[in-house]
Amino acid sequence: MTIAYLLGGQIPLEEKFVTDFCVRFPAVREVFEQAADRTGLDVSELIAGTFDGEGELVQSFGAVRQAALIIGMHDVLADRGIRPDAIGGLSLGGLVSACLAGGVHRPGLFEMLHYQRLIPEVPADTPPQGMAVAALATGDEIEKYIGPARPGIYLAADYDVVPGGDKRVLVLSGYRAELTALAAEQPRRIRMLEEYVGAFHSPLVQHVADFMAEHVSAMTFYDPKITLCSPHQSGVIRTADEVREFFLTNYLNPVGVRFLLDEVNRFGAESAIGLGPGMPQRLVAEPLILTSVLTADDLANY
Repeated sequence: MTIAYLLGGQIPLEEKFVTDFCVRFPAVREVFEQAADRTGLDVSELIAGTFDGEGELVQSFGAVRQAALIIGMHDVLADRGIRPDAIGGLSLGGLVSACLAGGVHRPGLFEMLHYQRLIPEVPADTPPQGMAVAALATGDEIEKYIGPARPGIYLAADYDVVPGGDKRVLVLSGYRAELTALAAEQPRRIRMLEEYVGAFHSPLVQHVADFMAEHVSAMTFYDPKITLCSPHQSGVIRTADEVREFFLTNYLNPVGVRFLLDEVNRFGAESAIGLGPGMPQRLVAEPLILTSVLTADDLANY
C-alpha cells in the first residue's frame, strides 16, 4: 500500500502526553536522547516539558520536543515495516517532514530548532504581534479578513474545509491591536490565540528569517529520498537547494492543508496518516480519508 504521512504545526504538548510515548516505546525515548545530545538540553526536562523561560526560549524548546516526538513515532512505525512513500507538513511539521524525507539529517534539524532560541526580540518600537483562529462559513471570502481590507493582518495557515463542509478554518497573523479589533467584531467566528506572541508565517517576522538565514545557509541539505510535498504551494520539493530555500522561507510564507492533500492525491497515495498532533482531524481528501496517530494507544495499534 502506498502511504503518505502528514505532519502538523507546533502546539503545546502536555507532560503526560509525551511521557506516555517515551515509557511505552524505547525508540521514541532514544530520539529524545539524540535531541538532548545535540542541543545540550536535559533529556528529562525535554520529555517532561519542564523548562523555565519565555519568548523564543520556550518556542525553541517546544519545537525540539515536538520534533523528537514525531521522529520517534516515525521510527516505531518503521520498525514495524511501515514507511511513508510521500510526506509533507505544516510549519514545524514541514521541517520535520524534510528531515524524515532525507532532506536534512536529524542532528542538523535539532541544532537548527535549538538555535531559534537566540532569535532577538522584536524592537521595542514595533507594535505587538499575535495570531488568531477564524472559523468562517465556506462561502465567506477570506479577502475580507486580510490584506488591503484589513491592513496589518495576514493569512498564516489555511486548514481548509472541516468535515461536513460548513466551516473553513484559518489562522491569521498580524499586529495584535488589529487582530483584537477583528475578533471583537466577529466574536463567534474569530478568537485570539493567546499562546502565540509572534506573527508567524507573515512578512512581520522578516527579522526572524533574516536572523536565521546565516545558520540555515550553513546547514547541509540533501535531495529528498521520498516525495516531499510543499505546504506553501502546489508541488514537491525535489533538490537540496529547494530544501534549503524551504527552510529559509518557511517563517514568512503561509501554509495550506489543501496543497498537501492535492499533492498526496496526485502522487497516488492509497492511505494518508496524520502523524502526531497539529493536523486537523478527519480531513477528507477524496478518495483519501486521513487517519490520525495521536496517542500512544493509536501508535501501539498500528
